[in-house]
Amino acid sequence: MKGPVEYIKASWQIYFKKENFLFFAKIMVVLTIVSTVISYSHTYISQFVLSPDPVRFNFNNVPLTILYFSIALFSFVFYFYSQVTTYLSVINMGVLEKDVFKLGYKNMWKFFVISLVIGLIVGFGALLLIVPAIIFGIWYSFSAFFVLDKGLGVGEALKQSKALAKGKFWAVLGRNMVFGLFGFLIGFVVALIPYAGSIIVSFLAPLFLLPSYLFYRDLSAGFKDFGTV
Repeated sequence: MKGPVEYIKASWQIYFKKENFLFFAKIMVVLTIVSTVISYSHTYISQFVLSPDPVRFNFNNVPLTILYFSIALFSFVFYFYSQVTTYLSVINMGVLEKDVFKLGYKNMWKFFVISLVIGLIVGFGALLLIVPAIIFGIWYSFSAFFVLDKGLGVGEALKQSKALAKGKFWAVLGRNMVFGLFGFLIGFVVALIPYAGSIIVSFLAPLFLLPSYLFYRDLSAGFKDFGTV
């Protein structure tokens, strides 16, 4: 198990290695373009179906109203597709880009379910006290990787993630905090770039995810309790 700074350095080297950078760029440019088109389309149509002050829906134009909600639904679905595809690009570096997009489509539902379940568990912990929420968050922080990397079901992924984090609570918490701070600081600075900042941040998504993946990979390398795997 390496220190958090070592994982960040390794992630930086991996991401900016020429072939890896081109691989990530090809994937992120597609995801970013589609996401941007969806966002601008939704914003443009909203002026015809939302009445300002107070904000309320104007149902006089039925076709545009239907289109507005259809785009909103598609945006929700595409968000999870974008997230799972970014995860899979990190897990499957070196494969063909089109295969990553296909894997994203095949695994989108499982990723949505595991994200929802973890969100509900952590949310329940937050209702109890902030400490249980943190504990649950650490226990299940590797669940998405187990689903996407090992092909486990949601329940088994939660079980294996908790087992992997057992006895390493402070190590996992500390590294996740540093990884999160790294992503926040880089993202904040880059976002200050006029016009292109938010787009560049989108392109850096694999870089922000890499430290967590490398950490998970190191821990799981010596972990034998994979159940059905």
